[in-house]
Amino acid sequence: MKFQEMKMNQKRSNQVPWQYLGYSLQPVRFLVRLIEGDSDSNVSLEAFEDIGVETSNGHRTAEQDKSTPHSNPVSDRATDLWKTFSNWIHAVQSGQLAPEITTFEIYVSHPRTGNIVESFSRAINYQGSYHALKEAKKLIWGPPPLFPLKSSVPATIEPYVTTVFEADEPLVSKIIQNFHLICGSGSPQADLLALVRKAWVPEEIVDDALHYALGWVKRETDLLLEQGKVACISVGAFRRNITSFVRRHDRRTILDTFAKAPTQTEIESQRLRVYVRQLELIKEENEHKIIAITDYLRAEADRTHWAAKGYVHEKSFDEFEENLQRTWINLKKRTDIALSGHSELERGKYLCSECEMHHAFLEGLDLPPHFTSGSFHALSDRIVIGWHPHYEILLKED
Repeated sequence: MKFQEMKMNQKRSNQVPWQYLGYSLQPVRFLVRLIEGDSDSNVSLEAFEDIGVETSNGHRTAEQDKSTPHSNPVSDRATDLWKTFSNWIHAVQSGQLAPEITTFEIYVSHPRTGNIVESFSRAINYQGSYHALKEAKKLIWGPPPLFPLKSSVPATIEPYVTTVFEADEPLVSKIIQNFHLICGSGSPQADLLALVRKAWVPEEIVDDALHYALGWVKRETDLLLEQGKVACISVGAFRRNITSFVRRHDRRTILDTFAKAPTQTEIESQRLRVYVRQLELIKEENEHKIIAITDYLRAEADRTHWAAKGYVHEKSFDEFEENLQRTWINLKKRTDIALSGHSELERGKYLCSECEMHHAFLEGLDLPPHFTSGSFHALSDRIVIGWHPHYEILLKED
């Protein structure tokens, strides 16, 4: 049965305490499913489960959400646990869900567990799930055939436990086989924020994008419910919308520097580096060497920071250096032609100056002046490039 063919479900039951947390959790989990879903899938709210996911090939995920900071909704005798499995059994018996193509999940906002739910979640094949069901029945009802503990099952869970244990065992075993327990960190909002950071949003607009996405999901689902329709959103529509938002609000044109000016001690520590020796080969003055050292250190610091924050992909730095090497080759040719009658020192000084003043981009973004200059000196430090026409020979002699 497709989403479009469904009728909205009535409210299933009276809500447990922490009612508002339960309601507020659903938009968060809805958004998580939109972010994690395949592009051809749809996510629904209160259709065949709290949160439902359906792919184009008909596979479904039925997610039941629990937000109970001060209790355990999946303990061995928790009403929520047995009621959930009872509801899934009824959904399968009525034909609403097919266990062969449905993944059944309970999401708990806090780390919680229990012997029975753990055994159900670990069962990855039919034999394991059938054994887990038998063990659960023994734990709650006592050993067969007398089941001596059956009469002492609390009234709060008795009807749901009876439904699970007296239903067709192959049917229940298939549900258990496809069941998973998912636990959050204790803060669904923090978990969502971490997911958004990894998914599709630059760090500097991540908060704005998250607020927008949550509001968009709430607005879209509310509009559908007001019209008497199933609150269902396609992952593709969500991604197009959020991509448009990111493009509209990510107005970076320059990569901002985070590097501070180096101390005198840091500058002096660089005096024996190869890139400084390269400047000495063309008889550059001390003032120029200090500028070059400052550019080198600040560029190194920015590169580390941008990579750690995810502002720039690591491969982009490699491509950037390859472009600088090509630029150096072209500028060297131009220097040799334009200054063919000049001394080697003059040609070296001219080439170094041209490279230091070169205007480059990284991932289409403008760069602080020290970064390109410092990156050229980093290449000269590795002897990939040089300033003196015979820098390789001279450095080898050193």
